[in-house]
Parts: sequence; structure tokens; C-alpha cells
Amino acid sequence: MVYDPYAPAAEPRYDEMEAIRTAGGVAATPAGWFVATASGVEAGLRQVDKFVGSFTDTSVLPDDDVVISAIPEPRHGRIRKVINTVVALHRANDAEPFIRETSARLVDEALGINAVHGFVDLVATVVDPLPSAVIAHLLGAPAKDEEQFRIWSDELLERQGSTEPKALADIHPEFAAYISELIDRHRAMPDPPDDIMTRFLRTSVDGELLTDRAVCTQTMFLIISGNETTRNLIGNALFTLAGDPALYARVRADRALVPVVVEESLRHDSPVQVLGRAVLADTEIGGVALHPGDRVVFGIASANRDEQIYPDADSFNIDRRRPREHLAFGTGPHVCPGATLARLEATTMLGAVCDRVESMSLVDGFVPVPNPVFWALGQRRLDAVVVPA
Repeated sequence: MVYDPYAPAAEPRYDEMEAIRTAGGVAATPAGWFVATASGVEAGLRQVDKFVGSFTDTSVLPDDDVVISAIPEPRHGRIRKVINTVVALHRANDAEPFIRETSARLVDEALGINAVHGFVDLVATVVDPLPSAVIAHLLGAPAKDEEQFRIWSDELLERQGSTEPKALADIHPEFAAYISELIDRHRAMPDPPDDIMTRFLRTSVDGELLTDRAVCTQTMFLIISGNETTRNLIGNALFTLAGDPALYARVRADRALVPVVVEESLRHDSPVQVLGRAVLADTEIGGVALHPGDRVVFGIASANRDEQIYPDADSFNIDRRRPREHLAFGTGPHVCPGATLARLEATTMLGAVCDRVESMSLVDGFVPVPNPVFWALGQRRLDAVVVPA
């Protein structure tokens, strides 16, 4: 059977990825050349002049409809600088009080639901709401619209395929109309807040301001990516802790382990499983010659379980040396700009859980509901019994 890296997430995929690593590390698939080893994925991601990121051929789209990950250099770097000014370390730290207060409130609400029903769905109560609230906060959108961001993100991802290129605004016109209205409101403000929308509207790229359509495209992409990947990270970490009471007790007793759990979850259960790329120039990976027009899929999940790098790679182990040395956020010049913010949200939420929850366990007979997004790994339900501290 030919491996399909875009097939729905399932446990057998790890066996298939291991087989590809063992056989040389690169294999032909229906989606393109699949790169399975950590060395091959890292080498490819660092060649930003040879690859451009997208799951579909975005070259047919107008420039204003191409999301940041699929824009080639040097324009990619110029737009990326605008994004970095909003989600970089110092800006993420500015948002930390909001993230901390929101996390505490959500955990308290989850405990209240558990008290009434005897269990609580941690995805619905703490996992899903936090990233939506944070991105709305950074965007300058009203708090009442936080939940709508999550709903629209889910709807857009359900409609978005892996083969047919289409502008985000055309995939979800209602979502795009909301962002357009937000653009108009910001532009009309005499003294708009220093948020991501204002930065997009006021910072020139290649000597000119971005069009409203381009601002809409990049804003929608940031909302989707910031929402989807971060909740996958938080949900995966909570699933692991709820399924291993002894591990949770250890982490609760030593809070220095909270960020280690986050890093090991990123490695072991990579929220982004694969990254699609188009080849821009002749190169090679793992002895396979690649040419312009070829498609490549970098196996992030496979690289993060490469037994040449991680002993007993399939085990969740918080005693690993250098736990941050993984590829969950990519690497090189195009490393995920939201990595700092995602880590902050995850560590803050896990800290809030440790503060308020004495113990937690999955309900008897619980069957995981996996994320249906083809490139993602996450939880869509997490029924647990939580005991207040």
C-alpha cells in the first residue's frame, strides 16, 4: 500500500512513517515526495529559497490571496516582519496577564460543570476557548466574538481541501466580511490600538501598504493557524496527563516540569503532522533529486519520532535531554512566528490546571475523538473527572 500523508490521522501512520525512515527516509506518495527523517525535514525547512510552503499550488492565485506561508522570499520575510511585531516574545509577554486570567477562569468554569454532571469535556471548556480568546485580544476584536472565531476556523478548515487552491475569503465569505468590517473600523479610528490589524494597515511592504484583500487574507490565516494549532497542543497535553494520573501528580508537585510536558507533547504528538511544499529550484534531499514543480511533504510527526535522534521515540518521556530540540514549529528562517505565543498559552493553561485541580482522569470507557483536519493531530472531545484542589 502506498502511504498517503494526507490521509486522516490514525495510529498506523506512525508505523508507516517508521518504515519510510528505515527504507531511506524519502518515499513517493500521492501528495508528492514524503520526507520522513529529522535530518531530511530540517534540511528542507532551512532551504527557504528552494521551497515554498503550501498544501496546494497557490501560484494560480492573485498575490493578495496567498497566505504568508506560501509567499516566496524575499516578500515572505517582509510580511513576516509585520507579523513578528505582534506575536514576538515581548508582545506575547504583554498578553500574559490576559492569558493567565482567562485560563484561571476557564478552569474554574470546568470545575463547576464537573460538580454538576460528575465529569467535564475539557476540550469544550478549556481547550477550545483559550486560543480564540487570545487571538481576538491580539487582533483587537470584541470579546463577544471569540467563540465565533473558533466556529469560523472549523468551518473554513472543513471546506478547505488539500488539492484545489482557493482564496480564504472565497472559501468562507462570512468570515472574510467580518474581517473587512474590522479593517474599516480600525481605519476609522483616530487613534487605533497597537494590535495586529493596525500593524497590517500601517506598515509598508515592498514600499507600499498591503491592500485590504491582502490584510484580510493574512488575518484570516493567523486566526486559523493560531486557533487550530494551539488548541491541538493544549488538548494533546491534557489528554496525556488525564490518561496518566501518576504523571500528572509528578508534574503538579514540580511545576518546573510544566514546560517540559509542553515540549514533549509537541514532539510526541505534533499538532501539525505534515507541511506541504512546492519546489522552486533544483535541490536534493536524502539522495532524491528534486526539481521545480515537484511537490514535497515534510513529515513533522515522523521527524519528531526519528529513532536516530530520540531514544525510545514512541514513548512520552519528560526526562529527555534538551526537550525543546524538536521540529514541531519547523526550523530555520520560516520557523512558526507564533511558537512563543503557543508555548505561553499551553504552559499557562497547564499551570492553571495544576493550581486548581487536585487530580484528573479520563471517564471510564472514554474513546478519543480525533481532529478531522488532515494535517493536524488533536482532540475534539476529552471527557474527564476533575477533582478540585
